[in-house]
Amino acid sequence: MLQLNEVRIETMCRLYAKYIKRPWDGEYLDWLDTALNLTLGDKRAAEDPDHLCRNVIRDVRRTIRRAHANAREQAACRPLADAARRRVCSTSADGAMVAEVITHVTPEDCAVAAETLQELRAFARALGSHGTACLQGMLDMMTVADCAVQTQRSVATVERTRRALRQHAKTLISITA
Repeated sequence: MLQLNEVRIETMCRLYAKYIKRPWDGEYLDWLDTALNLTLGDKRAAEDPDHLCRNVIRDVRRTIRRAHANAREQAACRPLADAARRRVCSTSADGAMVAEVITHVTPEDCAVAAETLQELRAFARALGSHGTACLQGMLDMMTVADCAVQTQRSVATVERTRRALRQHAKTLISITA
């Protein structure tokens, strides 16, 4: 039986405080919901709020990662209704089929993507000489450290640039949505 004690209440208050400090984000709301569910779990030891909060945050990352992997695996098993949609599948280490990408590409989607990339490149150029290289590094899935070496800038500068690019991309996407 769940006992709502001071440790669980303190942990929930800390999680809500983290939520209030962050800008609104749908992924973070899922994260918070999962964290609260894990905090209220009756099998979880609740002795110290610092340890409970740290353990819950660690377990949330694992839980969400596992949920995404399961969703991809389930999507790979289902047929696609529209022939215009393409599926990119791969085989995981255990031999199960995993859908990496399911696309439904229209000319409008291509135009919006091209315009968004054009706007991002213009914004990256405005950030400085390293902005375009940081954007290309993000598109090439480079790590922050690799991008810092390539651009000959500090890791902190690359992180700030990437953060600005992500924020601008969110703004562009919310305008087109």
